[in-house]
Amino acid sequence: MKLLRIKMKTFFTLLVIIISFSAKSQEKYEVFFDFNKDIPSQNSLKTLQKWMENQSRVEVLRINGYCDSVDNKSYNKDLALRRIQSVLKILKDGKIAINSKVDLQAFGKNFKLSPNQDENRKVTIFYKSNQFVRNSPPFDQELPNEGNVPLKIEKEKNELKAKFNIAKKGDIITIQNIYFYLNSDKLVEKSMPILEELFAIMKNTPKLKIKIRGHICCNTNTSEIKLSLQRAIKIKAFLLEKNITTNRLSTAGFGSSKPMYKIPEKTEVERLANRRVEIEILDI
Repeated sequence: MKLLRIKMKTFFTLLVIIISFSAKSQEKYEVFFDFNKDIPSQNSLKTLQKWMENQSRVEVLRINGYCDSVDNKSYNKDLALRRIQSVLKILKDGKIAINSKVDLQAFGKNFKLSPNQDENRKVTIFYKSNQFVRNSPPFDQELPNEGNVPLKIEKEKNELKAKFNIAKKGDIITIQNIYFYLNSDKLVEKSMPILEELFAIMKNTPKLKIKIRGHICCNTNTSEIKLSLQRAIKIKAFLLEKNITTNRLSTAGFGSSKPMYKIPEKTEVERLANRRVEIEILDI
């Protein structure tokens, strides 16, 4: 018994050390914004640029976006998301390594607000120092192993406009060839022509309002929707960056709860059908 108590004490001591080390190894940096703006304030942008110049060996793990208490929760959450995307672009342009599973969290009003409103208009970057910086992660199942992917994407790009031309309110348009990296909401570059085509359709149809619906395959836990929602949000963020207004865009993540084929899928064709992006026409 005495030996067991010693072993247990040693175990918990090591556990405390590991947790403490892990907490200390993750650092944070805050970027501030002017009222109702999604681009960092001039002073904050300057200090962020200086910070990036000295951070060649860091990896960003999480980015949280916040707003002040003005306006409603929904508007503030969209503004917080735009602030996250703005900072994310700056970090990428500055060659800062972004973890393939980076966690993006936008907060409207559901956080502890500071009495000083200036302190609430911010983005917090959580990062760790790495001896080695990893390259982009590999493709996951979201990129099919067979067929000519660029040809498939070009074919769907050409067909997408025709689908929207005959669409009416309530219709759901399925897009298969939008791909992401492993367990991530990072888009594969080959998907960009389809997203550019979707943007062109939105731009040329000013009354069009859509809901971006994310789906994944292969997961028997149908209540896990986080990744599918993050991917839908990433597509929304792309359109927001192209100046499509936020009131024309909404998102939903369904995980694997609405499969076209029963899970577990039997073939790659079934998996490809289940992992998809859908566009629901809300108004046109």
